[in-house]
Amino acid sequence: MPVSSVKKYSAPILFLLPALVVLAMVSFYPLVFGFYMAFTDMSTTKGKWISWDFVGLENFRRIVEELLTPELGLGRALLNTVFFTVVNVALQVLVGVAFAFMLNSDKLLWRRFWQAVFIVPWAVPGYISIMAWFFLYQYSYGYFNQILMNLGLERIDWLGQRLDTFWPWVSINATNVWLAYPFIMTVTLAALQTLPRDLLDAAKVDGAGGWQTFRYVVLPHIKPPLTIATVLTTITTFQQFGVVWLLTGGGPQIFVKAIGTTIYVTDLLMTYGYRTIWQFGDYGYGAAFSIFLALLVVPASIYAMKKLRVVGE
Repeated sequence: MPVSSVKKYSAPILFLLPALVVLAMVSFYPLVFGFYMAFTDMSTTKGKWISWDFVGLENFRRIVEELLTPELGLGRALLNTVFFTVVNVALQVLVGVAFAFMLNSDKLLWRRFWQAVFIVPWAVPGYISIMAWFFLYQYSYGYFNQILMNLGLERIDWLGQRLDTFWPWVSINATNVWLAYPFIMTVTLAALQTLPRDLLDAAKVDGAGGWQTFRYVVLPHIKPPLTIATVLTTITTFQQFGVVWLLTGGGPQIFVKAIGTTIYVTDLLMTYGYRTIWQFGDYGYGAAFSIFLALLVVPASIYAMKKLRVVGE
């Protein structure tokens, strides 16, 4: 490189150097050290915090063992995450598309008002929204159970505080749908509002009914943006943490004598990993779990982005 070029770029490089050093310290070093931890037995609960031993692939062997045993923590969390993602994304799409069609209807009165109402879950910070639902779901004093009692009905164990295993799933699914449907609704509504009126008029002239108009005119128009929104929603739902952690903490906790362990009924992958590291202090296994999760999520995200590019074109 000519001397003039070196002088030309030396000043910008010197200005960038402090930022690059800080970036390496806060990003690169933790990444490398976390990878190293995955091969150790570092733990705060086993006296392995100051000094630890190299255990090779032992942590990854535990991961494979738990994956092959659905009753254990990681296997159950993975099945729960897949179930939660499939059900919740389907509900988000159903609710979001339904509201979008309603807001796009010429017969709807006070359309601007309803648009503002339906966008509220996006406007309120997630933590505040989830905690509001948490108090609504409370078994003893929650508003939902107060309504049921006033109607002469039995209270429902929405959060598994009485070890119910069904209603906690209903609660976390309903809450997450409420928080997330505005994205699907907004994307679909934007697509509907860009649908050329000429196409709808032409369909009427050709004698197409409501279903035929939807199938051959409306659906092809909204399908590309709706597909993109659904893929992005699937990725974020698969990585959901806040709703489950704040509402149920992954519980209720039930001890199963047959396998001699405690299971967390609503545990997802993210809550399982958080509990492993920050509650149980198992940093070695937690680091190995993080690598497993990255190997699971990153390729899926890359594949999804490629599909999105094809849909966009």
